[in-house]
Amino acid sequence: MSLWLQSSLQALQSGDYARFRQDLLPVAPIPIPDCLGRELEFAERRCRRASQDRLFPIRFLWLLEANEQRLWGYPPLARSHYHPETLLDFWERAIADPDHRQAREADGFRFDLEEKAVEMTAGWIYIGERFIADLFEVEEALGVTLQFPSPSSGVPRPVFPLRRRGGGSGGERV
Repeated sequence: MSLWLQSSLQALQSGDYARFRQDLLPVAPIPIPDCLGRELEFAERRCRRASQDRLFPIRFLWLLEANEQRLWGYPPLARSHYHPETLLDFWERAIADPDHRQAREADGFRFDLEEKAVEMTAGWIYIGERFIADLFEVEEALGVTLQFPSPSSGVPRPVFPLRRRGGGSGGERV
């Protein structure tokens, strides 16, 4: 599975979506969560030229990290870089506060409000409509709860604890 994920990530990050769809997706070692399909569809729409608009396939990276945590106990963020709670907070603040968004754009960030995505240093990250649910879907696919380091203490813990307990409205914060 790790080799399949590495090949998939290389294809996605290089913008070779046709290779991923035709050669890799049909031989996936597990049923692929729907959220990964949505991330691929976003990439096909938004990241057509990898030299200008690279995809940062965070959901695929979560899948890889979930597999590594399940098999070897490796913590996430080595590959996915962006803490899910911090990333979602960054997105939500930029969406709610146009002045903040404009300041972040002056810092070099780009926002695609229609697609619900943000371009970070590593590339475009699809936030979409179901960011939190997508993370949970990835965890469910591998039967593991990712243990991200707490931004304040560094202690590993599941993210979005209120949502895990059924808190929140309508299933999403986005």
